[in-house]
Amino acid sequence: MISEHFARIAKALGPRYRVDRLLQSGAAAYVYVAEDSASRCRVAVKVLREEMAATVDAERFMAEIGVVGRLRHPNIVPVNDSGDIDGVPYYVMPFIEGETLRARLSRLGRIPLTDALRITEDIARALDFAHRHHIVHRDIKPENVMLDGGRALVLDFGIALALDALDSMEFSRRTLPGLTLGTLHYMSPEQLDGAIELDGRSDQYSLACVLYEMLCARPPFTGTLNAVMRQHVVDRPRCLTVVCGGAPSLVGAALSRALEKSPHDRYGSAGALMAAVLAGAPRARGQCVAVIPFTNANGEPEVDTVSDGMSEEIATALRDVDGLVVAPDVRVDGLYSDRHVSHVARGARADAVLFGDVRESYNSNDILCSASLFDGRSGRRIWSDVVTASRRCLLGDFSAPARSIANSIAGALGVARTGHRLVRGASDVTGRMPQAESRMDPGGRSAAR
Repeated sequence: MISEHFARIAKALGPRYRVDRLLQSGAAAYVYVAEDSASRCRVAVKVLREEMAATVDAERFMAEIGVVGRLRHPNIVPVNDSGDIDGVPYYVMPFIEGETLRARLSRLGRIPLTDALRITEDIARALDFAHRHHIVHRDIKPENVMLDGGRALVLDFGIALALDALDSMEFSRRTLPGLTLGTLHYMSPEQLDGAIELDGRSDQYSLACVLYEMLCARPPFTGTLNAVMRQHVVDRPRCLTVVCGGAPSLVGAALSRALEKSPHDRYGSAGALMAAVLAGAPRARGQCVAVIPFTNANGEPEVDTVSDGMSEEIATALRDVDGLVVAPDVRVDGLYSDRHVSHVARGARADAVLFGDVRESYNSNDILCSASLFDGRSGRRIWSDVVTASRRCLLGDFSAPARSIANSIAGALGVARTGHRLVRGASDVTGRMPQAESRMDPGGRSAAR
């Protein structure tokens, strides 16, 4: 029998979305599986519960969902659409096959070190990207990480924003059964203290809790709800190497720093945390490439979500190449306008550095992505090219242009071929112009930044 709620939602979303079934009923929202009549693709529609919607400024919520909708990253499940049903907000995401990290932890207990680090790196790259564009997730936990074909995808920036829109004096409303009972195990001390302004270091703390659990089969703090809250604020977690025999000591040290009570005592970014974790793990073999966030060359060159998203897609494609390693922490301190390539490479501990930009074609129908690869020691240009892609890339389908560039980089560095993980949502590459003009001057410094 179809419930009254299902019938109301199906009617309100039609004819654009044909609602198929209720996937999940949580404390904060209902999740429905539907078909998008325009694309013929399955989507997940998340509809806030009315009691949750009553505590949220709907206008602000929709504005923030619009901001999140511009986040296009290979490790972030995008928001494709949003709206409201009788004042109750909803948003639409692609339907992802696979399982949540929580489901895998429930099934396996501990996650092998190599797999745990790969998952953590995916999450860290997603968070680093979001933080660069001034968006904090606020609810990183295993339930909000989807594992799909070997890749970890971060879910639910939207629900986190909804929670953040609640009155800070009404914290008790956040303790809805099933919502924060899981969330509290991963919340930073400042978030528990009701800090009005949170930055990326709060997400970093939550990510450290998730990695701790993957390696130890338990989060850093356990017990009753009140006990967990108190421990986050007051207690230090047991050292990783004590709880999890065989864990690398430097990984444990990195987690200890990321779990410091004061944000100022943690790493400066999720990327810096990941760099410290990887430094303590068995070293991956291969040449290291630093992918500098691409700029938008239309008008004054700047790093925006579109250009930066392209560089992140390329980085993801490069991580699938056996024999290549992507630098986990590339600091965005300006646009590298006065720094020699060797200085950039030294800071990222990279053998090669990739710069690039994204701009509209002359007819405005296509997107031109130019990329240049430089030797990290000499600053000599190794390779450059321009890939022309459909304007649909603005919607986040960067996979084919990114893979084309990654394959060319692999060839230029004498590495074999890519794997096949990055296969969904590919755009058509409509043309190529080899040996594009370099964006760097002869001294190896950026000429356009």
